[in-house]
Amino acid sequence: MDLNLDNLFKIHLSMGVVLGVVVFFLIALLIVWHKDSRSRIDLKDLICKDNRLDEKKFTRLGAWIVSTWGFVYLILSNKFTEWYFTGYMAIWVGNAIVDKYLTTRNDQQLKDNKDNKDNQNPPIRTKE
Repeated sequence: MDLNLDNLFKIHLSMGVVLGVVVFFLIALLIVWHKDSRSRIDLKDLICKDNRLDEKKFTRLGAWIVSTWGFVYLILSNKFTEWYFTGYMAIWVGNAIVDKYLTTRNDQQLKDNKDNKDNQNPPIRTKE
């Protein structure tokens, strides 16, 4: 099979078109699920916490979109190596693990502080 630059460009372009179509349909499907009153999917949960914009969630979603698009670009341009995949997975899995650890630690500290306050101020008992 004779592959020249024209054929490579056509392959690259067609993969980009397929990717665009897949992304379009995935977004359309999410929007349909979001609009369905019987569905429990709410797209606001991606960036909001308690119906308020959460900076951490918003930033994480934006970073995920940009890094995933870069990941796809590297694949389409044949510059992708296993190191990019390892780095990509390490960043996102590490991010989830650190977030879970910090959330658990913060919840434990709040619980400990509440327990300490309860122990410092015992209920006053009156004589009957």
